[in-house]
Parts: sequence; C-alpha cells; structure tokens
Amino acid sequence: MDVDGGHVVISDDEDEQEEDVVAVNGAGKRRKTSNVWLEMKEVKVKGEYKARCNYCHKDLTTGPKAGTKHLADHLKICTLKKLKIKGGKTMSQSSLMMNAKEDGNVSAESYTFDQEVARRELGNMLVLHEYPLSIVDHDGFRKFVHALQPLFKLHTRNTYRNDIVENF
Repeated sequence: MDVDGGHVVISDDEDEQEEDVVAVNGAGKRRKTSNVWLEMKEVKVKGEYKARCNYCHKDLTTGPKAGTKHLADHLKICTLKKLKIKGGKTMSQSSLMMNAKEDGNVSAESYTFDQEVARRELGNMLVLHEYPLSIVDHDGFRKFVHALQPLFKLHTRNTYRNDIVENF
C-alpha cells in the first residue's frame, strides 16, 4: 500500500495478469488478487490447500510461496476451458464417417465427438462382452483410448459401475 492507503498495481505485460499488492488483513491472510482466482478456487485436500480449476477440476499447488504463474499456465492450456469459452462453439473438429450399405453404396456423413455418447457406449461394451470393469484402469487400455480419441476422458470403474446399474 502507498502512504494514502491506496493499492499499488504491478503490471506484467507478457502475461497480461494484474496483481495488486495488498495489506495483510486482521486474520493474517492475504486477499487473493490475481486474475487466475476468477477461474480457480482454493480447496483443502488431505490437509493441504490446493487451487482447483473450475473447468477440468484439476488440483494444483497453492500457498504463500507457490505463486500463480503455474496456475495461469494451466489455464492457457486447459482443454476443457477452451471447449467451454470459445463463444459457445466447440473446438471439436467434425470428421467424415464412412458408412457402407448392404446394396454396396458408400455414404459419407459428418461426425462430431460427444463425451456422453462415448461414455454410454463404453458402458454398453463392457456389459455386452462381459469385460471386467477394471479394464478402464489398465494403462494399456487408457493409452489405446487416448490414441483413438484424445478428448475422451476415461472415468474410474466405480463411475462405469454406477452408469451400468443406472441404465440396466
């Protein structure tokens, strides 16, 4: 704070982040002033405070000595943030899907990835082929799914178990 009690503003042109230098309040805590806190919230996980992304819910380190640069960097690359704030548009790219019909004709249709449809179909596949639910925890399966569709977020076996019980 300066002499008259106003806030001193420090600007960093590269990151376009604005930080206020503020006094410590009566409780001994500083107020969160970085713009990253508009898109993050502080949560307590196993006794430690973490910064949780409002988009992908990833927990990142926070604290008086951790700074906010890594939080701003995460927000720049957060895929779910990009999907949600692109003016209502999605970043998913339409693909062509080829369908062969019984009469020998081939048709091309537009296809856009949908997380919920893919999640439901994975649950259907697990039931149809009687695969163990633990397959979704196997590293090889996770790598395979990521190679097919990087945007697909695999959940835990408990989530798929709940989906299956709910649907069947």
